[in-house]
Amino acid sequence: MGGSAAPPAPGYPHGHRTRRGRALLRTVITAVAAAATAVVGLALPAQARAAEPVTVYLASDSTVQTYDPYWVPQAGWGQVFDRFFTDDVTIANHAIGGRSSRSFIEEGRLDAILDVIRPGDYLFVQFGHNDATVDRPERYTPPDDYKEYLRHDYIRRAKERGAIPVVVTPVSRRSFDPATGQFNVSFPQYVDRAIAVAREENVPLIDLSASSRAYLDSIGPEEAKSVFLHVPAGVYPNRPAGTVDDTHFQEYGAIQMARLVAQDVARLDTPLASRVTGAGTPGAVPERPTGLAARDISDQGARLTWNAVPGADIYRVQRKPQGAPESAYALAATSTLPLADVSGLSAGSGYELRVIAVNARGESAPSAPLSLTTRSPEYRFDFGPVGQVVAAGWTEVNTGTLYSAERGYGFVSTAEVIDRDRGGALDAVQRDFVAYFGGSYEFRVDVPDGTYAATVQVGDLLGSARTQLAFEGRDAGGVSAGGGSVTTATFTGITVTDGQLNVTVSGQTAHLNGLELTRTG
Repeated sequence: MGGSAAPPAPGYPHGHRTRRGRALLRTVITAVAAAATAVVGLALPAQARAAEPVTVYLASDSTVQTYDPYWVPQAGWGQVFDRFFTDDVTIANHAIGGRSSRSFIEEGRLDAILDVIRPGDYLFVQFGHNDATVDRPERYTPPDDYKEYLRHDYIRRAKERGAIPVVVTPVSRRSFDPATGQFNVSFPQYVDRAIAVAREENVPLIDLSASSRAYLDSIGPEEAKSVFLHVPAGVYPNRPAGTVDDTHFQEYGAIQMARLVAQDVARLDTPLASRVTGAGTPGAVPERPTGLAARDISDQGARLTWNAVPGADIYRVQRKPQGAPESAYALAATSTLPLADVSGLSAGSGYELRVIAVNARGESAPSAPLSLTTRSPEYRFDFGPVGQVVAAGWTEVNTGTLYSAERGYGFVSTAEVIDRDRGGALDAVQRDFVAYFGGSYEFRVDVPDGTYAATVQVGDLLGSARTQLAFEGRDAGGVSAGGGSVTTATFTGITVTDGQLNVTVSGQTAHLNGLELTRTG
């Protein structure tokens, strides 16, 4: 699905499965608006009523799909759907971005579900967003064709396997009448066809179009920004310029949409209805968070923990400069667990941080503030060609900088490593880099034993960058940057016991522009 200011939706492996577990935080998810569910009778096969346990398969698009951590805080409602069911229900989320009812079939994604679905399992189908994209012929599906794909491919083929198809109308976008503040029906022709085919085929219907619109009407367009992917610049390393997206959801919004679907499931005349849990309306906003503490304080941020708050859907971490007025608090991170990594702080600076617990009733009182002062990096390396412009206070590293005990830092080998300088449009660290497309290389630094944080800058003015990092032989994950931008990311908890910190750089492009090392313990 298009329209996001974030990079295009990833090709997350289809068939992602989750089972509700005893997580660190068990949230009680809540209702604010009445859900509008049309329940259509269904003659269930005898084996469907007896099947234990049960799997719910999700066929849909980017509003439902599961996202890997790079995309935080973006989430689809299928990603959190499992929290509303008992432990004997498995959610198999096959949703993937950019697919319509037609393209999901043509790519073999429906067949992948039908090959493994069993009698008594469920197939939830939500399409419409991408079907309506007339300017994308690989996705576009006229409303009448969409209806027949639902009928012949999803509904009837699921029934043939003894499974229970459930039609879900397209979830609402943040589209409203500016004069009244009331939300518009998103993709009305597809909503009408979905309702009609469910009635004609006598299968359960979840009218998420109606229930999500009622919920959004109840909170209004401004608060709806917390539901959709409206995030400010400087909060998430993968979104340095922020994101304004009225189609996709933040984690909080995904939870609320999943809650609406679960509430509607509880009203259906199916065995699955009795397995819905935790989707009721809370009596009040959550209690004020307590126990806020910080560890792994680096030059860029810190890891915060606090006590879990019963009934919280999500937590919002706020920050302000030390001594600034209360009005200066701004969003620093969000998390569905009582733990968050705050980044983007300035080195050697004082901050006050606090946490607010949120559910569908609203926000708690903020926690008591926590004061911290970020550290200053002990080592700063600026990577690029020989003779590059080097940032003040940084050490130049080029392809000729090979490690020696006398130097105390350098590459192990640069046989296939390239370097480029893109000029002054970016700052001294960001403008140049080293890279190894499809390969890997290692950088070593002699340091005292201890615990460190590493802050890296990755990017290329003329193209995208995709880098994987490992510290001390342990995979730390990826850093990506779109064309013309540079991403800064901090990795904490790097323990050195042999007097040398080893960094392995790999990935699709393996760019590295800058590296800062800060001792944290």
